[in-house]
Amino acid sequence: MEQKLFVVSMVLILLATTSFAQGERPRKKLIQYGWGVPTTTFVRANISRMESQCPFFDGLVIKTEGGWKAYPAHVFRKTPFDRQEFVEDIKNLRATEFRRFTENFILMWATGEKDWDWFNDSDWRSAEYNARQLAAVARAGGCVGICFDPEPYGENVWHYPKLPNASNKSFTEYWARVRECGAKFMKALQKEFPNIRILTFFWCSLFTDIVDIPDPKERMERLSKHHYGLLPAFLNGMLDAANEQVVIIDGNENAYYYQLSESYFRVYHIIKQSALSLIAPENRRKYTLQVQAGNALYPDLYFGLVPFEYAWGRIGHFLKPEERAKWLEHNAYYALLTSDEYVWCYSERMDWWGSQEGAPWHRFVPEGAADALKAAKAKVEQGRPLGFTMSEALAEAQRRAAEAQAK
Repeated sequence: MEQKLFVVSMVLILLATTSFAQGERPRKKLIQYGWGVPTTTFVRANISRMESQCPFFDGLVIKTEGGWKAYPAHVFRKTPFDRQEFVEDIKNLRATEFRRFTENFILMWATGEKDWDWFNDSDWRSAEYNARQLAAVARAGGCVGICFDPEPYGENVWHYPKLPNASNKSFTEYWARVRECGAKFMKALQKEFPNIRILTFFWCSLFTDIVDIPDPKERMERLSKHHYGLLPAFLNGMLDAANEQVVIIDGNENAYYYQLSESYFRVYHIIKQSALSLIAPENRRKYTLQVQAGNALYPDLYFGLVPFEYAWGRIGHFLKPEERAKWLEHNAYYALLTSDEYVWCYSERMDWWGSQEGAPWHRFVPEGAADALKAAKAKVEQGRPLGFTMSEALAEAQRRAAEAQAK
């Protein structure tokens, strides 16, 4: 079985090369992100230690200090950023001697402000301006692009029923307007950074229960009620305006929770094939060429660092210490193998850099985590099979977790 999966893996990787104009497929890259995301000041002061400590990472998601002084630096807000706030960020990035971490992204939150609305021209002009500022920082600072997090940590700009004008504008009207704004958003980014890379935590990978619905009307009806229903409209708009140098990465956040290697292959197919049902016909070629399949890792889950009260996160608590590291290696291997280029490694309580010391949830990196990532990356780069499965260990841990929950 394992040998068959490995053969399938190789075929998928060969097929993935058709997603790129160049002949050689990109090297697989591992990006670090999580709570305690380092600021430009922290990175400048600590880059040498960070790179020597974790040479298996290829880059970071970095937070600007500009834009966060009054409230979080989300772009969908009614007031524009003060450009002067970012001057120090650019200085810091330009002064940082990146040697190993060359694939860096500037963090951008989409979160909306109360009563912010797509149809309010003033609101949108502010969002467009804010996007330009962060793209300018990324380019001036030598980053490869932005990390666009669409999750609503405040008001949800993607959920049609909760939007300010939902009572007098149809979902179809909102879809058209959000698509128009997506195009303006992409133009704003490109104006500052023509060959920008946009790492997103999810795009079409979020809609696995919708992409295969054959009836377009039913798909739209489901999207009109979905928590992120307008997100595909925004992506279509971005594709409308994207030049041929732009790369968009669907980061497949749901890969956090995968236990089986088959899950990675299935979602790769969804992102590259089934998701075309959400893409306008005129954008499907551009989507195929310029939207990459990515993956996510969640080491906190694998090492039992998720609080025990969360039933979905208990399985890691019932693995043996060596099995926890093996689960990380397993998921990192298949995440890298089935990505077109990027995998992002997200952690909350696991603190890679010491940027969270003093926080009540802080945990140092568990023994075996670094070696697991090194081993997985080396095997993928060398074209070797993983060499083990996790199904039995995870099934046993799941059984023990269920028993504990019953008690």
